[in-house]
Amino acid sequence: VDFEGGDFVFNDPADKTEKDKNKSEDEEEEELELMGISLAEQIRRAGRKFTPYSPQRGAAVIFSSGWENMHEVEKITSGVRYAVPCFFTTCPVPDIAYEQMVAGKPKTNEDIADDWLHLLLAHREELPQESVGRVKELLMKWHYMCAPLDQH
Repeated sequence: VDFEGGDFVFNDPADKTEKDKNKSEDEEEEELELMGISLAEQIRRAGRKFTPYSPQRGAAVIFSSGWENMHEVEKITSGVRYAVPCFFTTCPVPDIAYEQMVAGKPKTNEDIADDWLHLLLAHREELPQESVGRVKELLMKWHYMCAPLDQH
């Protein structure tokens, strides 16, 4: 591993156990204070369950990122980690948008492979405007690149 720290943490509503249901908010706050946890951290943790995931080199973490999947990433403590955040939609893309793209809609598996290489995997120097255009094209083509051709 080329880095330490940086756990990816899902932040979900905590399940209340019978023991927790019987505790007052004051008792919970007092317990956290005794553990030496700051007020800001107490507020952050209130009613939440944290589930960490320690990413390894080559790992992909893919999930919907709406309110149903609140999450955070802890600080990298040493080394370097590279991340490729991608945001995609399931909304249909108008056909006219594909006419403005470098290659348009993929029609074959080879087209899809070329799109992966061009849009995500190729390492090259580019101007910021080119990078923005490439990312925009990736987001619009995501469905075509991940779904079997017969489902387009």
